[in-house]
Amino acid sequence: MQRKKWVALLIVLVVFAAGLCVEFVSGAYDELAESPGFSWDENIVSGSGTDKIVQMFVNGVISGEQNATGMPSMSELLSEQLRRVEEDENVKALVLRIDSPGGEVVATDELHTRILHLKQLRHIPVVVSMGSTAASGGYYLATTGDSIFANPNTLTGSLGVIFNLFNYSDAANKLGVHQFAIKSGRFKDIGSPSRPLTDPERQIFQTLVNESYNKFVDVIVKGRNLSRQRVLEIADGRVYSGEQAKRLGLIDQFGDLEEATRYALSLSGSPEAMVVRYTDQLSISKLLLSMKQYWSNPDPLGLTRVLERNGSPKLLYQFMP
Repeated sequence: MQRKKWVALLIVLVVFAAGLCVEFVSGAYDELAESPGFSWDENIVSGSGTDKIVQMFVNGVISGEQNATGMPSMSELLSEQLRRVEEDENVKALVLRIDSPGGEVVATDELHTRILHLKQLRHIPVVVSMGSTAASGGYYLATTGDSIFANPNTLTGSLGVIFNLFNYSDAANKLGVHQFAIKSGRFKDIGSPSRPLTDPERQIFQTLVNESYNKFVDVIVKGRNLSRQRVLEIADGRVYSGEQAKRLGLIDQFGDLEEATRYALSLSGSPEAMVVRYTDQLSISKLLLSMKQYWSNPDPLGLTRVLERNGSPKLLYQFMP
């Protein structure tokens, strides 16, 4: 009997503790959702002195969307880091380490504009260091660099735009599933996955793709000082190795992040400087918040991730094999 009482008490305590955790996470989530609270630690990698060389990392798909936990997007986080660089008079150069296949057209262009604004405002050099992949939108950002370093085996290029539309009309017809769109205009349901794409609709989408493509070409022409005709010849969507990219004038030198950082120091005009990185401050609330998606996973089979690329259609500067 005594043992049963202790078991019952233990169960009550566990339930109570679980309730506190849920309440805490919920409160933390609300707090961070209302104010993302960008908090950065400035970690010194090497060097000394008061002047700084900032290493900033663009890793993964470039997106303006928040993740599943509601935390800020990559675009928001990098923009905040750029703002910090902008406000720190001790920063004398920026090294942009890119390991990305690209991503959303809008998010990529906004970051590109933000970096150019920083260069114009602060007149500091930007040196790009390419990782394993710096393709499509990753290369779009690389054009902001005063010099681009890469490995001979880096995967780059994929210069162009893609717009994917998911269509299940054939499968729906076989299953006897039909969707009827009551619309206000001829093109209101343009790109509907429940019916075939018409030629006029395809032309509309192609016009959007062409506009974004021309912007990409302009960015390369200006950033790499190449003729428009030359860029049009090489910007056909194919990927290039670092070796090929150097021959085409898309990158400048072979070298790793450390070599790119040394070059940035030489451009900065400072005899010595600290090499620093911004890292997000870890807190209990952020840790629990990041685990929230695993505690209440609405998609245990991972089907959302499989179909994610076929969700809301977007113009993409992205390498998508």
